[in-house]
Amino acid sequence: MSSVLSVDFSSLDLGELPPVLVEQARLVWADRVRTEYQSIQIVGRFLIEALAAGEPLSVTRQVAETIDEEISHAELCGRMCAALGGRVPEPREVAAPLDDLHEVPVEERVMASAISLFLIAETFSVGYLRDLEERASHPVTKVVLQAIVGDEAEHEAFGPELLERKLRGLPEGKRAAWRAFAGRLVRAHLERAEKVLSRVPESERVLSRWPESERATLGLLGEVRLALLCQQTYRERLSPTLVRLGLEG
Repeated sequence: MSSVLSVDFSSLDLGELPPVLVEQARLVWADRVRTEYQSIQIVGRFLIEALAAGEPLSVTRQVAETIDEEISHAELCGRMCAALGGRVPEPREVAAPLDDLHEVPVEERVMASAISLFLIAETFSVGYLRDLEERASHPVTKVVLQAIVGDEAEHEAFGPELLERKLRGLPEGKRAAWRAFAGRLVRAHLERAEKVLSRVPESERVLSRWPESERATLGLLGEVRLALLCQQTYRERLSPTLVRLGLEG
């Protein structure tokens, strides 16, 4: 589990960094506070749904630990934003409204969350975070990313294990519906990436042409590198898992 207290943010010397990059980093890390806070909301709801669906206590324990880790991630992102001189958004500013799902059977809610959050979103997130963590040259940025990516990698493993059990013996008609659901979510990621890359010559569509070493100093990704990572993560990590689970469209 990531520890907020273990990070020495005082060593982040803004005077050594380009002002434009620092300003961009303030916005990015403030937005990460929002996404991490909303992850707490989503996983918190999933915990209630998993309990209502009668999931094993091992699932309850894993989800409860994930909530604690997501809280730590939100705190880490907030402290990184503050260390950069940015304004950390308040929970009331970033909280997402709750969807009214009372008419959706709880078992379907559990499956939908397992696919959308613990399988697809986590796999893409780990792909992006690992790329940043490997290239981050500033020690503060690196330790923050290491703390987050270590937890996210555990979350990534949880989704396929849960889905493998829940998909076992499922009638083909229902499996096909969940395959279509997963396909829609994956296509949304890939279509966003392709829209960005459509403006980039084919010869430039390789990660080595977009090193972004300066951006990586503060944990930032440009849109082209992000799009390339999206395609790479799908190809190398997500697609094989979807195939193994029978969810590849």
